[in-house]
Amino acid sequence: MSKIEEQVIEKMLNRAEVGLNKYGVTMERDDISFLEWMVHWQEESMDASIYAQRIINEIDAFLEELRFLRKRNEWLEEVVALLQEEGVDLSTEGFPIWNEDGTITRE
Repeated sequence: MSKIEEQVIEKMLNRAEVGLNKYGVTMERDDISFLEWMVHWQEESMDASIYAQRIINEIDAFLEELRFLRKRNEWLEEVVALLQEEGVDLSTEGFPIWNEDGTITRE
């Protein structure tokens, strides 16, 4: 079994314990009809669709921002290249310097 499957099983066991503590019954209860189980399942599925849509919206917004940042990065790379072609030494002209480790140095 993979670690992912083990994580899912662990979550299922925890969820069963929470349900038992919260409702005082297990899934083996017999006080709910088959139809009521189906309605409950449908309601949970609709909730899951809402959660999925929210996540889709967030991912879409992140991707839109990523596209924007990539375009801005292309522009900045062109600006830096043009300045360097003109002989401008960015480190001595007061420009912030982007370091390979992702930090910015201001000298």
